[in-house]
Amino acid sequence: MKSRTQKLYWRPSSIPMPALLMLAVAAVAALTVVETFTRQEASDYYSEMLDAARLVQQSIETLRPIRGRIEPINPDVDPLRSGLIGVATSPLTSTSGDLESKQATINPNWAAVVIRLLVEAGVEPGDRVAVAVSGSFPALNLAVYAALESMGIEATTIVSGSASQWGANIPGFGWLDITRELRDAQLIDIKAAAVTLGGIEDRGIGLDDRAIDLIRRTAEQAGVELLVPGSYEEAVIERIRVYNQSGSGKPVKALINVGGGTATTGPNRIDHYFSGGLSRTAPAAAFRMPSVMGHYLQQEIPVINFSGIRNLATQYRMPYPPERMESIGSGGVYQAQSYRRWLAALMIVMLLGLTALIMRSANIALAASARGGGADAMKPKV
Repeated sequence: MKSRTQKLYWRPSSIPMPALLMLAVAAVAALTVVETFTRQEASDYYSEMLDAARLVQQSIETLRPIRGRIEPINPDVDPLRSGLIGVATSPLTSTSGDLESKQATINPNWAAVVIRLLVEAGVEPGDRVAVAVSGSFPALNLAVYAALESMGIEATTIVSGSASQWGANIPGFGWLDITRELRDAQLIDIKAAAVTLGGIEDRGIGLDDRAIDLIRRTAEQAGVELLVPGSYEEAVIERIRVYNQSGSGKPVKALINVGGGTATTGPNRIDHYFSGGLSRTAPAAAFRMPSVMGHYLQQEIPVINFSGIRNLATQYRMPYPPERMESIGSGGVYQAQSYRRWLAALMIVMLLGLTALIMRSANIALAASARGGGADAMKPKV
């Protein structure tokens, strides 16, 4: 009866270590070459980006004289004389604000950034998005509206009636007033579905009676529902209700947030967990308290968050802040990076050729060793 046991043989690697190291170095070099020599191409939505930026520019030119009649533009705080930077304090001022970040948004090319992020989020023309804007960054609000108009995207929008310092905090020139002027000029069609008081907990805490009455009257004149929740949790629920019940009934494909609306981003304990730009998830700590952002991320709906303006400006090669009104089409956002396929294919062929050459050399060396060593060339392992 034949034994079932078999002898197993091992063969030490016939490829010298220097050859393996050379192959590893060649692979890293090939990757570096492919990553370095990329091609800059115009974005697939290049024309829409230009249209949106032009719309922002035209809107600024339309709003500038209107703002000047209501409150003179201070060139010390608004050196580009956009009219979209407010004052240090007013009845509509909810919190403190950073002037430099407000100045950095006075650039029509932010509309192109919005389109880039929408495309990355998978939002397409004809889709519906939920939009939350405060009065804190009116220039960014304008960029979002222009981008949505340019792409033909439906927006269900909730607006905060108050604003932080240097935002849309001038009575008679709040964000609802600004959008009314733009609709009258037939530049922007988007109209708010609801307005909140803003401020602490999105309930107007910190605003005086004059400010609350002003926001209430502005909402009534605009024919927009005013949300006055009784608690922070109710503020979150009310916003989600408006997003779900308003619009054409299409599902929400993304949430866009501009500013620091508490019910949207969450209170200070969690808002820093939501990063700026496009997010599809967040750390577990971000969901310790309810928020509109947390709700949509848990529903696997992407969030585009315009916070951390300096980081976003660096990422998309936007000046922070601009020293002059930027020309349409400037900034890295208009270009998309793509790989040179022929170069990648060439590197693959070269690596395969080098690998084959090393293997062939090793096999030749092994065969020569086997002929010279006879039976001792193979030694049993078991």
